[in-house]
Amino acid sequence: MFDWVAVVFFWIPVAILVYHWVLYPAALWVLSEVRPRRDARAERSEPFFVSIVMAAYNEEELIADKLRNCLALDYPSDKMEILVGSDSSTDATDDIVRPFSDTRVRLVRYEPQSGKTVVQNRLLGEAKGDVILCTDVDSLLTSESLKLMVEHMRDPKVAVVNPRYARVNKDGSAAESIYDRWETKVKEFEGRLGAMVGCNAYANMIRREVADPIPDDTNLDDFVLGIRPFRSGYDVVTEPRALVVTQTETERLEFWRKARINRGNLQVLSRFADLLCPKYGIKAWTYFSHKVIRMFVPFLLIAMLITSAVELSQPFFTVMLVLQLAALASVPLLLVARGRWRRLLFPQYYYFMNIALLVGYWQFFTSREKYWTKTPRNPTIL
Repeated sequence: MFDWVAVVFFWIPVAILVYHWVLYPAALWVLSEVRPRRDARAERSEPFFVSIVMAAYNEEELIADKLRNCLALDYPSDKMEILVGSDSSTDATDDIVRPFSDTRVRLVRYEPQSGKTVVQNRLLGEAKGDVILCTDVDSLLTSESLKLMVEHMRDPKVAVVNPRYARVNKDGSAAESIYDRWETKVKEFEGRLGAMVGCNAYANMIRREVADPIPDDTNLDDFVLGIRPFRSGYDVVTEPRALVVTQTETERLEFWRKARINRGNLQVLSRFADLLCPKYGIKAWTYFSHKVIRMFVPFLLIAMLITSAVELSQPFFTVMLVLQLAALASVPLLLVARGRWRRLLFPQYYYFMNIALLVGYWQFFTSREKYWTKTPRNPTIL
């Protein structure tokens, strides 16, 4: 007898997960090898003028290192400016920025406090550059990264360029590093097609023509800046030789970061659902396969768990139920496991992060975004 319950609520979710994590990257790789986007870089008589902008709130521990890192970038000094938007900082952030003798550094203090997105919008209006690099204070670029990213802007069809990122905090999760490697490779393949989704806030370069302000209540400014140009026919690419280094947080902090990201993804979907229309072609496909499916994974896992319980009379589903319950029951081990034991907890980590996505749903429908959601950080070592 055909068991439609098992097919619809277990095997179809399994197939979707296999597609998302395995088949989609494989298809991207094939397409990026067979039919990559055409690179049409034009010659320029002089380099682009670059504005580096960063919103800051109480960053006294990190801001000096960030500014020194920006000033050390391998790029013509007369073709770069660095704007620091202080969102009513109450610590020594402003006092650290002001004394910088380099004329490329400019502090802009905003009052009253209004949040990262509003400050960044204002900085975009202040910036004089042909291209703008939006970056976080706790993220450092390798010296050649800026020049490598700017080179892509010689192609008039490129609107946004993202570097490769690495998270280096020793207290981070081994499972997250596996995810990072998957995410980095997928973005690289998408970038070869000009359809990269999910720009990171660590260092996000955008062409002046498309750097219009975004809604002040936006949760994920980097995502919106990166995906909005799709509507105008622009491409979004990656530069894997450029590298930005930031931190991997502990599981507790990573949990709330994932919840915030999913809240932002839901907001983006509600405002940019039209990008799933077939007229956007490969860009609609990458957005759906990379981001939209990811948002619904928690519900696929719930369906698989409930189906295993409903089909308990079948030995296969008995085993599956035991394995799923064991993984869920042992999720708290993530908070105490250290060293190599973390590598054994990948299933637990996967459930942990998907629980965070469910929390993101709850936040999206019930709560308001705070101005700044900050976590304890240490200087990033590059």
